[in-house]
Amino acid sequence: MDITEIRFNTGVWNDVIESQTPLFSSEALLRASDEIRDVFYGPHPEGRQMPTISRDHWNSSLWKEHMQVEVGYDLPCLLSLDRPAKGRVMFCAQDPWRKGEEQKVTVGTFFGIDNEYYRNRRHYKMLWNLIVRCLETGYDVWVTDAIKLYAGRNVVMRNAPLRDLCFSVLRDEVAAVNPSAILAFGKVAGWALESAQIERDFIRGVHPTARGVRGSMSERGERYWDSVTQVLRDPFHPHSHECDCNG
Repeated sequence: MDITEIRFNTGVWNDVIESQTPLFSSEALLRASDEIRDVFYGPHPEGRQMPTISRDHWNSSLWKEHMQVEVGYDLPCLLSLDRPAKGRVMFCAQDPWRKGEEQKVTVGTFFGIDNEYYRNRRHYKMLWNLIVRCLETGYDVWVTDAIKLYAGRNVVMRNAPLRDLCFSVLRDEVAAVNPSAILAFGKVAGWALESAQIERDFIRGVHPTARGVRGSMSERGERYWDSVTQVLRDPFHPHSHECDCNG
């Protein structure tokens, strides 16, 4: 599928992204989306920096005390085609991991889907191919993180008010997306969805980089795909289960 066929953050995205406003202003989220869209359709310019969200667009100060390092946030994104959709599939990563030390909030995407380089290598390619298969099957795809912010290993989880804020945003987001299927990548993502009490069944998948998983990336992708299509074929059957991703 040619990248130009894919619509990036159009249609209902403008409404659903309001679920994130307990964290950041609508203006900042829209601006970040516009910046990311520009590179989604082409190569990243040399030296490109992630979009940032300045303090005057924060709608909470709960992470202010953790600003000794770079704080990460991945913008939830909607991928769609110019056709009626059968529904939406939600892919949920665990958190917006960062390793920078500069004191700022940076905005990325689920497994770097805005970056052509990542879309064509290793596990990133496998996940991108999953997105494309959903689109080709008639489903739009919403990609997001279960834990909305990253400020260091387990920092958000140890800060009860910040953790609860992330869970509240996640609940509102899932309700707004109204997905036909949810696939959580990794134990942390599954735990967060369960702890947030999202009132939806979801598939628990191993993390794409988990050690000890058998098979090639293509074979792992097939196991993820089989779990998703099982739910899409029988949406009324309870499906909060483990994805058989170990082969």
